[in-house]
Amino acid sequence: MIAPLSPHAPPRSLTTHAGSCTVYCNGATMRAYCRSEITVVQITGEVDATNIDRFFEYAHRFASDAPGLILNLSEVDFLCARGLFVLRAVGSLCRAERRPWAIVTSPAVTRLLNVGDPKATLPTASSEREALSAMDADRRTDLAAS
Repeated sequence: MIAPLSPHAPPRSLTTHAGSCTVYCNGATMRAYCRSEITVVQITGEVDATNIDRFFEYAHRFASDAPGLILNLSEVDFLCARGLFVLRAVGSLCRAERRPWAIVTSPAVTRLLNVGDPKATLPTASSEREALSAMDADRRTDLAAS
């Protein structure tokens, strides 16, 4: 359910700001914005069983349309195990479309990746700036190779 932001909204609701790409959903805030022609999807708070499907839909929506994608999870306090599935699914979509992408991690996300992605196959960065630099370097390498 998408409804106007209200101080009286029940805690298990989904709300958005009118005209904005910010979504509040069961303890997580999801926001999208552009930075250097790259779409940044920023998630804050806790991503758990109550909002993981919404996280997947939100990230997938922007991954489908973006020329490049940064999932900024630097302020995620908890990411449930299904979060690994979401990250892999977004990565598969970006690879299939030949779009650069990266994950900016938090300590909670890093812990999950250490267990679920021990070979570090998912592209991670410690900041948006680092992710943008890596994407720019990859783009220059691709241009030089073609």
